[in-house]
Amino acid sequence: MINKLANSYGDLSIKQVNSLAISTQRGTFITWRKDTGVPLHNFITWKDLRAAELIKQINGSWKMMALRTGSFLLHFLTRITKLAVLSHLKFASSHVTIRLLWFLQNHPEVQKALQEQNLMFGTLDTWLIYKLTKGKFYVTDISNASATGMFDPFSLCWSFLPKIFKIPIDIFPMVVDNSYDFGEVTKDIFGEGIKIGAVMSDQSASMYGSCCFNKNDIKVTLGTGAFLNLNTAERIQGVSHGMYPLVGWKNENEVVYLAEVACSDAGSLMQWMLAIGLISNSEESSYIANSVKDNGGVYFIPAFSGLGPPINNESAATGFIGIKPTTNKAHMIRAVLESIAYKIAMAYDLLNSECPTTSLMYIKADGGVSKNDFICQLLANLTNLNVKRSKFEMATLGVAYFAGQSCGFWKSKEDILKIDRVEDVFKPTENQTLAKELRDNLENWQRAADRFTSWYK
Repeated sequence: MINKLANSYGDLSIKQVNSLAISTQRGTFITWRKDTGVPLHNFITWKDLRAAELIKQINGSWKMMALRTGSFLLHFLTRITKLAVLSHLKFASSHVTIRLLWFLQNHPEVQKALQEQNLMFGTLDTWLIYKLTKGKFYVTDISNASATGMFDPFSLCWSFLPKIFKIPIDIFPMVVDNSYDFGEVTKDIFGEGIKIGAVMSDQSASMYGSCCFNKNDIKVTLGTGAFLNLNTAERIQGVSHGMYPLVGWKNENEVVYLAEVACSDAGSLMQWMLAIGLISNSEESSYIANSVKDNGGVYFIPAFSGLGPPINNESAATGFIGIKPTTNKAHMIRAVLESIAYKIAMAYDLLNSECPTTSLMYIKADGGVSKNDFICQLLANLTNLNVKRSKFEMATLGVAYFAGQSCGFWKSKEDILKIDRVEDVFKPTENQTLAKELRDNLENWQRAADRFTSWYK
C-alpha cells in the first residue's frame, strides 16, 4: 500500500519515508495468545451489542449504585472533580470494559488462555503496533486507553474499575504517550524499517488535524457516529449527564483533555436508508431533503444504539412519528437528516452548559456525513455558529501532524496552522423567524424522542 502511494508521487521512495503514523477506531478490541500471537476471535467493535444485557445489569447493580451514591456524597463535601465523574458513572456499549468482561465469561478459548496466564488484550492500536513490530512492543497510546472505560484520566493510568469486575490488570498493555518511541515497522513488511512516530485514537487525531489546539476549540466528527469534542486544555471538565472526560493527547510537554458528547448514529443512518431503498446514494439525500419546504410534521428518532447524552436512554426505540396521508419520501429523508443535526445541537447545548464559554465563533466539522450540505447548514442555524467543513480526512491528517512534529518535519503547531483545511463555511441564518421555527422543531423532536424512550424492557 505504501509502495503504491510512493509510486503515485513520482520519484518518492520508501527510503524517504521518515515516520509512520497510526490512527485507529476507539473501543474496538481483540485478545490473543501470548505464546503464539494468534488471535482468539474476530475484532469486537464499539457497535457490538452482545454485552448489552450485562451492561444493564451492572449499571443497575448495588455495587455501582453504592459507588455512585458514595461518590456523590463525598463530592458534595470535598468538590473533588474525580468524585463527580464517579457519581455519574454508567457504562455504555461503546466502552470496552463490560464487552471484555462478557467475553471473559462467555468465550471458552479466552477463558482457557486466561486460566493458563497466556492471554493478551489490546485495542486496535495495541494490536497493530504488536504485529507491525513483530511483538517487540506491547503498548497502548493514552488517547485510546482513556476511551475504554477502564482508565483513570486523573492519575493517567489504568483505574481500579477492572478489579471491581475481576478483570485481571496483567492482561493490559502499558499506557504510553502519543509520541512514545513505538519502534519500527519490520523491514519485511514494506521493504524498509520505518519509525512509528505517533499513535492516536480517531477522535483525538481528528481534533489535532482540525487544529483544535486551544482551550474551547470545538469540532464534530460525523462518521458512523457523531462525536462532539471540546478542548478543555489541562483541566478535566464535562463530567455529568453521560459526558465523558478524555485525554486528547499527551507528549513530554503537555497533556490536553477533551470533553466529549457521543451520538451513536450518523453515517449508520445513511447506510440504513441505502439498505432499505429510501435513498439510492448518500449524495442525493441533501438535495431530496431540500426539495420540500419542511418535514411536514414528521420526526425521526435514531436509537439503533439507544439515545445518548443528554437523554441517556439505552432502551429507546427507533422510529418515525407524525406520518400523515400527505407524507412522502422526501419528508421522511429530511426527518432522518434533521435527527442527526438535532442530536448534535443537543450535544452542543449540553457541552455549553457544562463548560460555558462565550468565545465560540465556529464548529469545525469533518467525516463522511459532513459532506451533506443540509446537515451542516441546519447545524449552523441551530447552534448560531459558523460550521467550517474540512476538505480532508482529519483523523489521518491529525496523527500525521503529530508524527511530523516528532520527526521535525513541522517545527511547531504554528507551521501546521498555516495549512488551509477548510472546504466550506456554513453561516447561521440571520432570519430570526426561521431561527425560532428551527428551535421549535428541535423542541418538537425532543417531545417525540420522549415517546420512544424505554420502549424495550
